[in-house]
Amino acid sequence: MRLTTVIAVLSLWGSSSYATVYSSFLEGGAWQVKSSVFACSMVHSVPLYGDAVFETRAGEASHFYLQGNNSRFRQGSAALIAQAPVWAEQPRRVELAAVEVKQTRRAVELPTKDTERMLAELFGGQELVFTHDPRYGSENASQVAITSIGFRDAYQRYLTCLSGLLPANFDQIKRTAVYFGSSRFEGIRPSELHKLDNIVAYVKADPSVREFFIDGHADSIGSRDDNLLLSEKRAQEVTRYLVEKGVPQEAITSRWHGERYPVASNATAGGRDKNRRVTIRLEKLAVKRD
Repeated sequence: MRLTTVIAVLSLWGSSSYATVYSSFLEGGAWQVKSSVFACSMVHSVPLYGDAVFETRAGEASHFYLQGNNSRFRQGSAALIAQAPVWAEQPRRVELAAVEVKQTRRAVELPTKDTERMLAELFGGQELVFTHDPRYGSENASQVAITSIGFRDAYQRYLTCLSGLLPANFDQIKRTAVYFGSSRFEGIRPSELHKLDNIVAYVKADPSVREFFIDGHADSIGSRDDNLLLSEKRAQEVTRYLVEKGVPQEAITSRWHGERYPVASNATAGGRDKNRRVTIRLEKLAVKRD
């Protein structure tokens, strides 16, 4: 029989009062790992609450969130606690953080520092508990508990997934600017090549990226005709690099604009640095909706 709401005496959790505890610990854990080159997630299902999710997207640091269809907590500040399971020989109860609770599906979201601490506690065999006042009804606290049962096997699969993530995600590359070092034509600077390599790695893994718009720009040093030619050469150089790395030529639209569209003032060296650029815009195939 599937575990539902558990009403437990909190002496089991380090206190003597009562609370409504949402947990899957009697089922022997409920961990799932979802893996791809785009993102890795480790999901712990909590009956009658929802999911506790550890997630890392390509190119980003890890984060954690609690997600449920119905919030069990009142808006405010909840305590995040690490504690020894009831069968442990040595009792332990440490408050890790005070966390903000929102009245949204993702009631709790935590940054990398807290996320990594939580993972370390679970790997060490500790349970994690979020405790706060309930949204409705009872004056007793509500708790969402995350068991370490079954965690280590899931964590190993999660780490394997992390090692295969792409260097960047689509949000990070869909608008990319490659900067050039002077007001004369030079090749792409080595320090900028990684941006193009990230684009190539992503589009090889995601066939839904179908169009590339490459726009060359220049600062205002020199004549307009020279700057137009300079921006053309820059756009062509970026196009050539992407095609050599495997991006289909027919998917690319190259344009050049000279000094017409500055993004910063050409009156300063810093502004001119920003204007000597090629921008790459990626577009995905539109998803048809019924």
